[in-house]
Amino acid sequence: MTAVRLIGRPVLNFVFVIALTLVLWVVALHLSDVSDLVVRYPQDVFAWLFTDPDAAQNRSDVLGPLKQTLLDAGIGFVAGLTAAVLLATSMVLSKGIEAATMPGVMLVRTVPLVALAPIITLLFGNGFATVAVMSGIVVLFPALVTIAFGLRSVTPQMRDVVQVYGGSPRDVLFRVAYPTALPSIFAAIRISVPGAITGALIAETFTSTDSAGKAVNTSLALYQYDKLWALVVLITLASVLLYMVAQACEGFFLSRFGPDAGKR
Repeated sequence: MTAVRLIGRPVLNFVFVIALTLVLWVVALHLSDVSDLVVRYPQDVFAWLFTDPDAAQNRSDVLGPLKQTLLDAGIGFVAGLTAAVLLATSMVLSKGIEAATMPGVMLVRTVPLVALAPIITLLFGNGFATVAVMSGIVVLFPALVTIAFGLRSVTPQMRDVVQVYGGSPRDVLFRVAYPTALPSIFAAIRISVPGAITGALIAETFTSTDSAGKAVNTSLALYQYDKLWALVVLITLASVLLYMVAQACEGFFLSRFGPDAGKR
């Protein structure tokens, strides 16, 4: 029953989000004054992908770029989250590291990514590395703040218990702070999943890679509205699905290793 509950909740959330999105999509198009030549309804996108004579080629045209975008986002996600964990750990252990790194991190994050893109492109080239770096930047700051907050949520009583038994600040960190911070770490993961995809899409508009971000721009420029809407739908589905997978993993790990393990 526990496994069914852990899996069932994300599945129900996924179904609800998709149903709500479809309803809002249809309502928004009915209320808007956009030309019928531009807009596409859910059934139009489904037909273009699955029932049209060229559906197989259509799917190939959008799934290839989508795979590249997910790869780019995955690299940025791992890089940004790893940097956030390392920086958060260093900041908890040393106030000096926090004072030295936080201004730079905040500066990079507050500058619009569109403004940073040309500089990052000059530094890393017009390709895969640029996309991964920009995606990682989007992930880094919110993950860093969330994880650092979790690591600092150790109660003074727990810290005193470890120190009474001869534990060092590192013992407090690894034996108490990390288990206590598991909910915050998984919250950072959930936040970072759509953020990494968004960062990758923005970066891809400045690169020459065969990706969803570039395909969206090209489709819009060439008036390929069927392909444009299909790309938007698939990107949205991928983001929501990956978020729900992260939510399911969070429930699984917290039920076994989190601070409330065994209580559910």
